[in-house]
Amino acid sequence: MNYRHAFHAGNFADVHKHVVLLAVLERLQRKPTPLLCLDTHAGRGRYELSGAASQEWQSGIGRLFASNISHPELQRYFQAVQRSNPRGLQHYPGSPLLLRDCLRADDRLLCIEQEPSEARALREALGNQHRRTQVICGDGYTALARALPPQENRGLVLIDPPYEQDQEFTILQQALSRALTRWRGGVFACWYPLKSGPRVERFHAALMQSGLRKLLLVELAVQPADSPLGLNGSGMLLVNPPWRLDIELPAALESAGLAALSGLTAPAA
Repeated sequence: MNYRHAFHAGNFADVHKHVVLLAVLERLQRKPTPLLCLDTHAGRGRYELSGAASQEWQSGIGRLFASNISHPELQRYFQAVQRSNPRGLQHYPGSPLLLRDCLRADDRLLCIEQEPSEARALREALGNQHRRTQVICGDGYTALARALPPQENRGLVLIDPPYEQDQEFTILQQALSRALTRWRGGVFACWYPLKSGPRVERFHAALMQSGLRKLLLVELAVQPADSPLGLNGSGMLLVNPPWRLDIELPAALESAGLAALSGLTAPAA
């Protein structure tokens, strides 16, 4: 896919991913016990919205940020973006910054980024504002084996690879299966692209046959599934999703004028 996140930062897929991510985190934090947030493909943390590198944010975060949507799920997301933009919308915060700004005193954030220059930029973006935040330059899938189960025994894992490998869906499924043998109660959020071709359908079928349980798919389609032009939509696979998320999330997403986001299914009960 040759995915360049600086080009796509703040687009509809980022909005989709981060609204879902923060909704899951908020529900986990309703319990007072500490938790780990693990971001396996963290990126550089902050993406400038001015200049030629960013072309898609106007129809994503740009459109919604200027709206008056009052739904709590969307307001939580807007406030998280605004914390990184005190002087107006100038850059888009990636998932590490959004997660960091939601940490409680005893929560912990572990970010993995394989590209050294991106990892350095992420350390700079995160700064030293939270003593329980760590950035490691390395392979995100390997980190799953090393970091799980966490000492907190509660938490949220975001897996958001660039899908540059043809077998990325298979790699993701295998990594999930291994991680869940180590940490059966962990909550996992996995982003994936909706593009033309059979890969997503094969992924869904493989999930049905994998033996994994407590799965929830949250998908947004912005173009017909067979459109060959590029990214047709955005998907989030949730493993062990919080209670009632499948009921409560659609209303929030529909309030943003993105009714297609409410397409929720459970491939394995």
